[in-house]
Amino acid sequence: MKILITGGGGFVGSATSKLLKENGHEVIIYDIMDKCDIRDRKQFDDCVKDVMPDRILHLAAIARFSEADANPILANETNIQGTRNVVGVAEKYHIPLVYSSTGSAIMPLDKFEPPYNETIRACGNSVYGCSKAIAEFYVRQHTPHIVLRYAHIYGAEKRMHGLIGGYLDRINFGMKPILYGGKQNNDFVYILDIARANMLALIAPWDKWNQIYNVGSGEELSAEEAGNIVCELSGYKGGVEIREARTVDPSRFIFDTSKSERMLGYKASFSFRDGLKHMFSEIEKNGKQN
Repeated sequence: MKILITGGGGFVGSATSKLLKENGHEVIIYDIMDKCDIRDRKQFDDCVKDVMPDRILHLAAIARFSEADANPILANETNIQGTRNVVGVAEKYHIPLVYSSTGSAIMPLDKFEPPYNETIRACGNSVYGCSKAIAEFYVRQHTPHIVLRYAHIYGAEKRMHGLIGGYLDRINFGMKPILYGGKQNNDFVYILDIARANMLALIAPWDKWNQIYNVGSGEELSAEEAGNIVCELSGYKGGVEIREARTVDPSRFIFDTSKSERMLGYKASFSFRDGLKHMFSEIEKNGKQN
């Protein structure tokens, strides 16, 4: 199968591309680093017309809260208008589309009880979350489509971001890690599980399309518990500085992934501890190679 991946050079795209190639699929990377921009509809149309992929996996996005907050116009142009371009071209050439969404798209969650299933309407309570939520609505106008809502992703290439990255960065500089809140719970999913979910969606039989699927770990951890595991596995024995939690974070976040398991055959292979161990081994291996 020939698969075009927007944002294929990024964190999720690189891991997914590697897995797809290992399983015999042909991968075409469409990425801003190669001056391939989903905001330019004609450029994207020309690429798709030239390669005529069997599937499109749409990952390209402004994917960090801070970057979206700093430049809401860019977030709109990329996450919303760029997605409209991808959907329009997929529609024009009748190509099935898999879209990477996020748990941030269904915030706020005050009126719902965890674990959260796919029936929760996309809304968003941040620039990033709102842009991804609106993009979901455009994707769902196209047939066939699959929307994958990712939980909190971690892995070696994202080691400088989020709770894990924040802890490791300060530990490496001999500083105390900062814990924002600590009691809020999250669903941490390892990058290799995300890559596998992407592949399962792309190769899914037709009766599994036109659906939203949650992609999580099935393991609920507080930020404090997750931070403690990071400290333990990294060998850090110092204290932690506690600050106020972010207002956009729910007190509990855990995905119900039973639909993904039932319909796509997806179930996380990595616990948080095992994922971190694998992540650290990858960092060490890459360090030795460099």
